[in-house]
Amino acid sequence: MESSWWQRLEQELELQFDRFLSDHPNQKELLDQEHWNEQQRRKHHRLLSIDQEAQDLRQRLLKLSKDISAWSERVKRARMAGADDLAGRAETHLSHLMGQGRAQWQALASLGEEAKQLKQDLAAAKQPPKSRTGTAADLEDAWRRFEAEQELDELRRRKG
Repeated sequence: MESSWWQRLEQELELQFDRFLSDHPNQKELLDQEHWNEQQRRKHHRLLSIDQEAQDLRQRLLKLSKDISAWSERVKRARMAGADDLAGRAETHLSHLMGQGRAQWQALASLGEEAKQLKQDLAAAKQPPKSRTGTAADLEDAWRRFEAEQELDELRRRKG
């Protein structure tokens, strides 16, 4: 019972809001502009976040590459010394490290693709798209000018 009451209230408020926006086209434009601005802010924020994540990943990859080099050398030393059991365990650990490296490279590549897409989106969206309401407001202005011109022509004919 309460949820249907709540839903009716929500629907009524939405209808009133829609009526308000249709009666006040400039408010609709402002709302659309604010929505567009917020989307752009989110994209910029995400781009900054991607940059930081990518920097962190690069640092981890550098550390991981040093670890891989060190364990590769350990595997060689163990093999040369005939410590095959130790060399096998070191190779297993080395494989694990290399798997981590591949995963981090893939994550870095994904971040790069996401950053590229966001930059394209931001470059393409220099200005918010004109809302349909804005077009209607432009049409309304054009119609007023047309009517004024028609009245002027009529006055000229009467006078002339």
